[in-house]
Amino acid sequence: MRRRQAGIRRHPSFPGSRKKNWPLERFQEVARLLPFPVRWCAGPDEHLEGAVRFDTLSALIPWLASARLFIGNDSGVSHLAAACGVPVVAIFGPTDPRVWSPRGHVRVMRFEDSPEAVTAAAESLRLSRSFPASAHRPAP
Repeated sequence: MRRRQAGIRRHPSFPGSRKKNWPLERFQEVARLLPFPVRWCAGPDEHLEGAVRFDTLSALIPWLASARLFIGNDSGVSHLAAACGVPVVAIFGPTDPRVWSPRGHVRVMRFEDSPEAVTAAAESLRLSRSFPASAHRPAP
């Protein structure tokens, strides 16, 4: 069984569609509010100070799979985290989460939700289950 590392993984942007990005300042506020370590990731063309950078999906996947929780926008990275069996808080803007939400142990939040609400969802999701890799079950 793969052991999950302490901490949260975060991917705050989606270069394919800026309108799908929750403001970076709100993600930073969530990171300040969480009582555990947060690690940020970015793609090769994204500029985010202190982020772990990945040039390929094959490099990103093991990093995501080792997380206890992932918080991100409506993007492929959120889907990858969920596919790895990681609980996900996915923040949606203009798209319909009933169609585009990742499958698995996922909490959907909306752009209008506050950083405090996203933090509460992350804490609730993190505490709601144990995290062995075998515990992943798709949502109905």
